[in-house]
Amino acid sequence: MTLTEISFAYLESLEIPVGTPQALSRMSGGFSNDNYLLTTSLGRYRLRVPQFSIQADQLLAEQMVLKWASEKSNIVVPLLHHFTLPKGTHLSIFPFIDADLNFDLHNEQLMRSAGMALAEFHLAVEGYTGKLPMKPLSRSFSLHAVDIEDLRTILNEETVSEYPGIWDAVENLLSRMQKISKQMTEEPYISLPHLSCHGDYAPANLLAHQDSVAGIIDFECCRWAPRVYDLATFLLALQQGEGYEEFMSAWFLKGYKSMITLSDTELGWIPRLQMIRSLDAANRHFKQAIQGDYQVHAGLVMYWDRITSVGQN
Repeated sequence: MTLTEISFAYLESLEIPVGTPQALSRMSGGFSNDNYLLTTSLGRYRLRVPQFSIQADQLLAEQMVLKWASEKSNIVVPLLHHFTLPKGTHLSIFPFIDADLNFDLHNEQLMRSAGMALAEFHLAVEGYTGKLPMKPLSRSFSLHAVDIEDLRTILNEETVSEYPGIWDAVENLLSRMQKISKQMTEEPYISLPHLSCHGDYAPANLLAHQDSVAGIIDFECCRWAPRVYDLATFLLALQQGEGYEEFMSAWFLKGYKSMITLSDTELGWIPRLQMIRSLDAANRHFKQAIQGDYQVHAGLVMYWDRITSVGQN
């Protein structure tokens, strides 16, 4: 998607109540979306365009949970409008919120605010039983398990020669997926408090302004999961960030626990849920490669194998 495709003329033809377009610039591009800043006669807006194909029912589900949560919490940035462009690409329009360019991991007040913002979101989605964009976490590995033989047909010899341990890594990951899938049908997992998790709660999806979080964005990964899955996701992102120190995790947890009490069992599951998140990423990567969306990223496979081996016998 280019700025040419999102022309002023086309935006005006949509007849959306955001004013007359005056300027359009690219803000950022992540793994899943491109973001643009639209300035109009009425204000500024963020335009989100997905980089990959997405199903209409997933977008509808995101809209539903966003509407529910944003009506109960100002920390959730609401979806204002959604349109499908001529080539089938989806365009979502959100309010633009001023935010710092970088999320300062060394700012204790900001880290506590991130924990409190997550707790506020979790309180906002209590009682929501509608559709969600992604399937429940417990079903991640139980449906349509990846067949290693399918992967053998798409991994070329050059990749295998460059990464001689690739097949061991693949087998290890598939074995761990099978093992964790069984554990998610048993206690204590099934008794962990579940809710509609953000699914990708990380600094990249938080709008920070000085010492506080001004907004939470990008809810296309919302799914039914233990509430501590969102905490595990954030802490995993922290641990992978440059300059991380262990006390930063304590700041975040203190902020969350100032609003919601967590049991020892939930806290004990955070490291395992971090492993599950990485296994889930590997699982989706394998399936998309088999479907032909892109090639297997051997370096990522080796990375996922390494970080999910912790605590494995």
